[in-house]
Amino acid sequence: MIEDIYDVDTSSVPRGDGTRDLVLTDRWNTPLGKPNGGYLLATMLRGLHDEMGADDPMVAAITYLAPPDPGAAELRTATVRAGRRVQTGTASLWAGDRQIAALTANFGPRPDGPSVELGAAPKLPDPDRCADPRDHGMPTDGLFGRVDYRLASTPGWSQGQPSGDPSIELWQRLAGGRRVDFPALALLCDSFAPPVLELGDGFQQSMTVQLTVHLHRLPRPGWIATRLSTRHVVNGFHEEDCELWDEDGNLVAQSRQLGILL
Repeated sequence: MIEDIYDVDTSSVPRGDGTRDLVLTDRWNTPLGKPNGGYLLATMLRGLHDEMGADDPMVAAITYLAPPDPGAAELRTATVRAGRRVQTGTASLWAGDRQIAALTANFGPRPDGPSVELGAAPKLPDPDRCADPRDHGMPTDGLFGRVDYRLASTPGWSQGQPSGDPSIELWQRLAGGRRVDFPALALLCDSFAPPVLELGDGFQQSMTVQLTVHLHRLPRPGWIATRLSTRHVVNGFHEEDCELWDEDGNLVAQSRQLGILL
């Protein structure tokens, strides 16, 4: 069943020594033929959380060290500090003798407290009034078969006419409407084509070097409004900012990543 794929593909099995066994699958591959970085982050974050028995994840910072391949892998975890308000842990993802990624994450309870929101959610048409890009030439396998997208307008880069504005707003959700948990929020921060593609020639392929996500709250069931933007490209590297908002207009997650142009 579609609803079960996310759970199966982000699961890991403990050995009892802080190490967990898992299998990276090609079901979340990008068009570059490698498992998506957001999928790796969700898998590592879920495994570290389960190994520590921690509260909800609040912040996760991952550095990608080598291109992953589908197949058997192991997650090596450690608890750095188990405080009352904040728990901190680390995890490293290995495939054989190759380290693929390194993660540091903070977990904690979510008590009631003041909230001040100075931003606003993207002003998108309702999802049922937006286009499914898979009906207009976007691949239907790999990552793009595991996440549903709805776009108010077609990106210029996909039509061979980059707009020059490296930003986009869209709706996302896990395929089939599966309810989003915190690791899935982290995944959705890195699950669509990078907006730097809108800058045209020389900007058509990018890979993430480092990604930090802030996980604020669980969304209400439904679609996630997503805002992606790049403002600076320096010496072949660029930043990418992401905001995720639920259908009630609550900011549920945000991220910043460093990408390298290929």
